[in-house]
Amino acid sequence: MGPMLDKTDAAPDFDFKKSLKPSSPSHLPKFIELDRLVNRPVAALIVRAALKMNLQPNHLTLAAFVLGTAGALFFLGGTHRSFILAGIMIYAGTLLDGADGMLARSKNLCTRFGAYFDLYLDRVTDFLVLGAMATGYYRQSGRLGFYILGLFGLAAYMLQILLYYLEREYQKLQSGSGASGEFRGLVYLGILVFSLLNRLDLVISILLCVPVLNIIYRFVRFWIIERPSEPPPQEI
Repeated sequence: MGPMLDKTDAAPDFDFKKSLKPSSPSHLPKFIELDRLVNRPVAALIVRAALKMNLQPNHLTLAAFVLGTAGALFFLGGTHRSFILAGIMIYAGTLLDGADGMLARSKNLCTRFGAYFDLYLDRVTDFLVLGAMATGYYRQSGRLGFYILGLFGLAAYMLQILLYYLEREYQKLQSGSGASGEFRGLVYLGILVFSLLNRLDLVISILLCVPVLNIIYRFVRFWIIERPSEPPPQEI
């Protein structure tokens, strides 16, 4: 008979399905399901380790921000090696960012503060990473015109996020499908891949085109096709 395991050594209970966000709405592209297939299983390993160390979701949120900021600093190095290190760090950060919510949902630790703390640091991280990525590529290539376009793409990326929150505020929605987090996980996975390939110019080109098209699409779909009905005016 093998040695008996002490209960303190056993892995804490973790319900993977409970930790996931609701399925994405049907109108969204199917490729975002890749986040569940690629990123979430790895993030689940982080959750299991966090449970053993009695970490809280906000601890993972803060660690994700630290890794993302460190990755941004490495992008500024302007070399292929620094790009690889940056890509690895920001991808590890996005795995932690996914793990914090999974930990909160699996153990019923979701709080309003935690949700907004996560969103706040995510937006700061996005700004730092994408701005540093464009700057690092400029230092490597010396392409000033492309650098300016990259900064415009960064502005468009941040603008689409702002418009998304404005739409939600207009609809008075308190919670969402979580699709924005899944998109973000895939964006950072893509940045890692193109960092390894030393083709950040492709990422910046995508960053320039996709947000602009998304802004146009959201405007047409939300404000024209699916315009929410107005409540009846109140008599004064």
